[in-house]
Amino acid sequence: MNSSSIQSRIKVQLIDSHPITLWGLAEFLSPHERIDVCASASNSAEALKIAASTKPDVIVLEPDLQDQHGLELITALLKACKAKIIIFTGSKNASIHDQAVVKGARGVLNKTEPIENLVKAIEKIYEGELWLNRSATSRILLQIAQANSPAELSSEQKKLASLTPKEEKVTRAIQLHSEKTLKQVSDSLHISEHTLRNHLASIYDKLGVRNRMELYVFCGKFQKTDNPNMHPKRRSTDL
Repeated sequence: MNSSSIQSRIKVQLIDSHPITLWGLAEFLSPHERIDVCASASNSAEALKIAASTKPDVIVLEPDLQDQHGLELITALLKACKAKIIIFTGSKNASIHDQAVVKGARGVLNKTEPIENLVKAIEKIYEGELWLNRSATSRILLQIAQANSPAELSSEQKKLASLTPKEEKVTRAIQLHSEKTLKQVSDSLHISEHTLRNHLASIYDKLGVRNRMELYVFCGKFQKTDNPNMHPKRRSTDL
């Protein structure tokens, strides 16, 4: 056997709560020329200890463990070593399969599938690919998209979003110069007081407030800013 073939061998750790299953998997996988079954474990503590010491390339994990649910073990295994994890399970619960992938598993194989698929899955995952069917891929991508989608706006945020850029600038000026007259605020914005009053009338209508004081309170609660100095907290005298 040359050096390149030795380097290409895949160190595999097996995790399953049933000893007979571990034995059967090892007997099946060991004769394969690319696979080296380096260790097996039947509980989470043993699995983590072995993973940290042997540094497997691929971990075949049955999540239905007696002492801990294997889904929670995925995160710990990924911290203990850099192995790629494949879920090998008898469960047909799609939700469990999807959760495993979201937590970091690189693929899911059901125990009802042809055993030869396990070798293919190990090789593909070792090479950096995923082992998922189309329906699982679609479900997981949808979950990720939903998790990363913006949260729904509150009614107050929707009102603020309806303001024009000029109106938003006015609300921030009102917040920043709360102690100043409208004439002084308009001068700071380089617009006439008449224009400022027109903007305020539109703002009051959109936000559902009646006057400058209510506007100040409303924006103090709900208007976000990247610069805290431009958005002072309400004073007790403003309440």
